[in-house]
Amino acid sequence: MRRLDLALRNPSKAAPPLTTVPSIEQIAYDLRRLDQQRRSPTVAQSDRWLAAVKHAYDQRLTLACAALGITEHLHALEGMDRDLERLRVESELRDSGIRVSND
Repeated sequence: MRRLDLALRNPSKAAPPLTTVPSIEQIAYDLRRLDQQRRSPTVAQSDRWLAAVKHAYDQRLTLACAALGITEHLHALEGMDRDLERLRVESELRDSGIRVSND
């Protein structure tokens, strides 16, 4: 509470924002890495781990779309609809020059 109080009294000494948006290059790198992980699971990886990778992949797709002005609806959909939207978004990103997989 003291830090908040000080920050409100002296805005020039306020803490920097906690989150920063990664560069499009970093997002593309993350997409390729996560794509490889979700397409090549090992036996030791649980369903929970794979769900977390898929979620992280979708978050990076959302960030890439926001950076390039592409409309996406990944988080509003579930199941097969989300899978189809993921394919559409990947295609849009490829058309924009972003390589989302190592293929």
